Amino acid sequence: MKKIIFSVLGLLIAQLAIGQIKVKVIGKVTGDTEGHNKVYLYNRMAKDSAEIKNGHFEINFEDKKVGSRAISIEYDHAKRRMYTPLVLFYDQSGTINVEFDIVKGLSSGKVSGLASATSFYQYTEAKIKVFRESMRLTQEKYGADAMKTGNAQFETAKAYKEQLFVHLNDSLLNVFVKPNASVSPVFIQSQETTLPLERLEYYYNKLSDKVKKSEESQTLHAKIQGQKNAYIGATVKNFELPDALGKLRSFNEFKGKYILLDFWASWCSPCRASFPRIREVYSKIKDKDFIVINISIDQNKDAWLKAVKEESNPWPQLYDDRKVSYSLFNVNAVPTSYLIDPSGKIIMKEIGFEPKGGGAMEKKLEELFKVKF
Repeated sequence: MKKIIFSVLGLLIAQLAIGQIKVKVIGKVTGDTEGHNKVYLYNRMAKDSAEIKNGHFEINFEDKKVGSRAISIEYDHAKRRMYTPLVLFYDQSGTINVEFDIVKGLSSGKVSGLASATSFYQYTEAKIKVFRESMRLTQEKYGADAMKTGNAQFETAKAYKEQLFVHLNDSLLNVFVKPNASVSPVFIQSQETTLPLERLEYYYNKLSDKVKKSEESQTLHAKIQGQKNAYIGATVKNFELPDALGKLRSFNEFKGKYILLDFWASWCSPCRASFPRIREVYSKIKDKDFIVINISIDQNKDAWLKAVKEESNPWPQLYDDRKVSYSLFNVNAVPTSYLIDPSGKIIMKEIGFEPKGGGAMEKKLEELFKVKF
């Protein structure tokens, strides 16, 4: 199943250089693989694999940075069934033990061994329980059908469930966020769209000075700032980012026109699927004080440059090596686009872009420019 957006947090946790990390993943697998014995361990920068033999597998890898890798299995691909990868977090050298039943899938998986990996697994499991508990308590209060669209109490029940969800997730962070744990900012960041800004700041401020220096903590801090800066009616602060030739381009040089600021990444298939339609839109209003600017959140600059060449979009291409996507625009998923008026004020935000046309952003542009796409 394809998703319209890709989470910025995604599968690859932002990383912190601390020296070479050596990780051994030891797996124990029960159930009949039916010959589908491959296990994959990957992130956006690397991919390893191993064979399940006699119910066991082992993968060894090295990394220069704190990060995460996800497990997927050939069995799921062969059976064409939906699955959620089992994510392993690591912040130092060590052994991660993984157990799962091949037929039940990775959702049956258990993780032990390396403390950070275990903590990440336990937190993920606890988040699932929080969701289920908020639903259970809502149904207990308003009835089993209360959350069904059309129910007379749907809006009331929904508001109650959301309030519960915030409270339970806040309590969850209170348990799992440890000042000196490198995985703590990952936990906080996972609640960015759930908790109020003041609670995110509260948990960020609990982190030790050492942990605050990590890449993930810096990203968290930038996202907190982004929530303060990116709202409808806000004036965009000037920023500079390099283009594909390495030249710094200033946001202020584009002011005076309507700007469609489109955040994307080379690995984001929905982003790239939207470009043909954006090019169509652009061709009809490019002479009417309108410009598109692409800002890439790629961590791999070479991959970005390759994609820029392949797409050949006829507008400026900028590379976000300064976290402005977070600190100024609170981008949590790609594609995300902002429409900015000639004075530099944000007038609309849209997550996702309908490649076949007819989306909310297009309708706004039709209204502004008196055209029909």
